[in-house]
Amino acid sequence: MNRKIHYIVILVVAVFLSAYPLTSARAQYEGSPYQVGGYFGIWGAYTIDPDLSEDFCDDWDCSSHDLHLDIDESAVLGAKIGYNHPLMRALGLELEYGYMKPDVTYRNTTVGDVTFNNFMFNVYAKIPVGIIHPYWGGGIGFCNYEFSFKNSEGIGDKDETAYAWQFLTGLEIDLAPNLAVDLGYRYFATELEFENETGDEEEDIDFTTSMVSLGLKFRF
Repeated sequence: MNRKIHYIVILVVAVFLSAYPLTSARAQYEGSPYQVGGYFGIWGAYTIDPDLSEDFCDDWDCSSHDLHLDIDESAVLGAKIGYNHPLMRALGLELEYGYMKPDVTYRNTTVGDVTFNNFMFNVYAKIPVGIIHPYWGGGIGFCNYEFSFKNSEGIGDKDETAYAWQFLTGLEIDLAPNLAVDLGYRYFATELEFENETGDEEEDIDFTTSMVSLGLKFRF
């Protein structure tokens, strides 16, 4: 990961923490059935129907300019830190990290795997009353991906970083004043860069996948 990305992460974290005084917010709403302030979360997910394929066609021939990689469904592990402001309890902001490493199949042969490290900034809205809180939101960020191929088959290994976005929805269920379980769905998308089979040009190929997730949120 390059130095520019490190600077972006440090800047976002600094702005995030300086804008919201976590300790004072928690003290102001101590005893509330819906806690505000900061939280830390861990989550796991499983991908559904990941897709990475594209046709590089011209007016004469498509057969020699195609890229159809099958990325297997896989587990995803993640963590996040976030904040609910006391004056806008229905709004949440969070920084999130996700990791997955699915196998890759090319022309019906498993050729290796691809490692995804996703860093996202999410904004979401939820219903802040009761013990069950439906939520909806989205996130933007970047994805660092690295292919490790046993046999490159003309595609070549890659270690790149690209922009990413996602859509989020689900239910947060309070188990205790400082503990909640999160049942969610997300749609994740980014772009991966490849050379075509002739090696004479590079193309950005959309990678998309749905995920079902289960997590725990610890409020502080």
